[in-house]
Amino acid sequence: MRTARVRAHSPASGFTLIEVAIALGILSVMVLLNYNMITTLVESKMEIDDQRDGVFVANSVLSRLTRELQLASKDPKLPPSCDNAGSNPTQRQTAVLLSEGGGQSAGKGQTLTFSSREAGQHIHNGNSHSGAVQISYTVEDDPDQKGANNPGLLLVRDEIPNRPPFDVACKDAIRFPITNRLVAISYKFFDKKANEWSDTWEGAKASRLPDIIQFTLSLKSDKGRIRSYTTAVGLTP
Repeated sequence: MRTARVRAHSPASGFTLIEVAIALGILSVMVLLNYNMITTLVESKMEIDDQRDGVFVANSVLSRLTRELQLASKDPKLPPSCDNAGSNPTQRQTAVLLSEGGGQSAGKGQTLTFSSREAGQHIHNGNSHSGAVQISYTVEDDPDQKGANNPGLLLVRDEIPNRPPFDVACKDAIRFPITNRLVAISYKFFDKKANEWSDTWEGAKASRLPDIIQFTLSLKSDKGRIRSYTTAVGLTP
């Protein structure tokens, strides 16, 4: 006698709705976490690039200032400015270094002018040595940013051969912008005789060089962040 075998029918294979919902929830969390991680990495890279560009510009400006101030000379004296060349030749004959329009957060109008033993921008009569020059760093409005929101300022460098006649020397003047990201530049001067720091170097002090100049540069990055950079240079007496 044969015994009939009854096969149990198992339910169809697959996932239930609850299992699918749980899987989708886990997947969503993982995608969100990965998205946040990638976004953070991208923002961090952009921030690092922004800081790196700012440091590069600041280092270029501060290195140039440091190099040229190390060549500052107390002889010869500063000639008249090109605007007044020939009309008042004694205007600056008692000064070797001038800082005008200074302050803790000096902006437009701040000027540092000094005589340098050489600079390398102007080459007189084809010679490889530039000779004594007058160098000025001036803060001005940037005409290319006129009308912009929170426009930056220009740091402009002027160089004039320090030789008479000064009206002729002014024809060989060289002017070019250093950076258009400037927010402010300020100087502090250390006088070893008085054992004190001051924000300006004018009047009787201008007839000699300070012992140390500290300068602080505030720059605006492409992302609009403002960062400050400070360094100091000792001047040869």
